[in-house]
Amino acid sequence: MVMIKLLDILKEILEGTNQAPYGLMFFGNDKVLVGDDHENPITLSKDLQDKIVNIGKKHGYYGEGSGIANNPAVTNSEIYKALVDAGAQDKKSWDDLIKPPNKSDFLYALFANVKENRRLEKLLKAKQKEDTIYSLLKRTRNDWAATKGTSDSDLDKFLKDASGNYDFVQMSKSEATSANLKHFLKLGEKDMWPSNWKEYPNPSGKVARNATKFRDEWIIKSGPGVYFIGNGHLKDIAEMEGGGEIIGGKKT
Repeated sequence: MVMIKLLDILKEILEGTNQAPYGLMFFGNDKVLVGDDHENPITLSKDLQDKIVNIGKKHGYYGEGSGIANNPAVTNSEIYKALVDAGAQDKKSWDDLIKPPNKSDFLYALFANVKENRRLEKLLKAKQKEDTIYSLLKRTRNDWAATKGTSDSDLDKFLKDASGNYDFVQMSKSEATSANLKHFLKLGEKDMWPSNWKEYPNPSGKVARNATKFRDEWIIKSGPGVYFIGNGHLKDIAEMEGGGEIIGGKKT
């Protein structure tokens, strides 16, 4: 009997419980933030997955940004399949619910996760023959902005506010060739997210911080449900008033 008991304990250890490499954050029994890296499928131990599915069945689940359909880290995961199989309601993107006071800051998404969001590919697909980078961004801004209903003046303000080390206003006047767009996006992402990005040393980073701080504060106060969120936000949220404790998160 003792040997069987020891084997059961060993099996439990090997299978793992309370495992969430990309991080989780529970708020009571009816709300959870599920971290992902926008690329690799979310993995969870069964105990946590079951708990999340129970929340999802009652309160639904939300994607981030342009939605779950564009996030392979979610769509290729077992937790997503379990939520769908359980009949949980897809409540679309939680970003669509945010009403920011300054929409220009939310255009920071242009330079965020450029590769993962296939930003270059999507812009080239939308490009028209005579486009400059600016005219292309102007026409597509509401496809990639982290909020809905941005205006031309919001785009102008974003490019101006983000400029410092680089003049994004001037650069946007260039022809929207593949090479020019690739260079523009590469410099923007490098400037906004340098190795010391948490210090937000550059103007573009400060714009991003204004938006992400507002988003993080909003999601802390949001209602019940399962919220998929970029795992990098969990650390910030954990340190904010009202934030919770991160479970797992070794890949955060």
